[in-house]
Amino acid sequence: MSVCCCCVGSAPPRGGGGSKRQSMYDKYQDYSNKWDVTMCDAPCAEPCCCCYGCLPCTFLCANWQMRKRVLNAQSPGSGLKNYICVQGYVPKCCCGLWNPGHMGETHCPATCLCCEACCCPGMVITASRLLAMDMYAIQPDPCDNRLIRFNNCLQLLACICHILALCNDAFRDLACIIDCIADCVFLSTAGCMMGQLHRELDVRKKSQQGGGPVAPDLPGLDVIVVAPPKANTINERGDGNPPTFEDVDLEELYEPRTVEV
Repeated sequence: MSVCCCCVGSAPPRGGGGSKRQSMYDKYQDYSNKWDVTMCDAPCAEPCCCCYGCLPCTFLCANWQMRKRVLNAQSPGSGLKNYICVQGYVPKCCCGLWNPGHMGETHCPATCLCCEACCCPGMVITASRLLAMDMYAIQPDPCDNRLIRFNNCLQLLACICHILALCNDAFRDLACIIDCIADCVFLSTAGCMMGQLHRELDVRKKSQQGGGPVAPDLPGLDVIVVAPPKANTINERGDGNPPTFEDVDLEELYEPRTVEV
């Protein structure tokens, strides 16, 4: 699989005529952050989560739980309150039959998410991933682009073989073989996405609990530190009256000092 992925380009889908969909993809290239682990490294970094997300018997449950987790990372404690079908990343189409946000999500979000996971397994994990990329301003990784494109090419090839099999029975066996390979690659790709998302959410959560990012260690940097005002609990004038502004020595109160970091 890795050898086949090398034959697929890693360049982002950019500059496609200025359409709305292309503009949506272009914005991700302007993001500055990166994934904590790529999809290629996700199986080693999060093996249990990748297995949970790629097994056919647990794939749907994993997608349901991951979407809920991403939504709660966006709005803690909201549950599925902010859920809409594919989070609006696929716009209205099919003469209004497909209209995210107006398909019953408000009344029964859990059921709608379950239907999305069953009927659109590819979009459910992709929408969760795109939502996380928007939340944390993460740009796509070239390795991830290769994996996703390789999966898409196999799905398209399987579809073409099935169409040819309708015209010629000689393609029937080939269509079944390509279909089986495409399914395995799809589940593997989805598992890698699941592990990548799980790792990213864990890292972001720990970062927030730890009080945000830590200042970098820059050797030789001189930092000017301002000392706090000295507390005067005893009247230094000795006449029974509180000290006035004229009695305060500002140079004594604020003594800047240089600290070598």
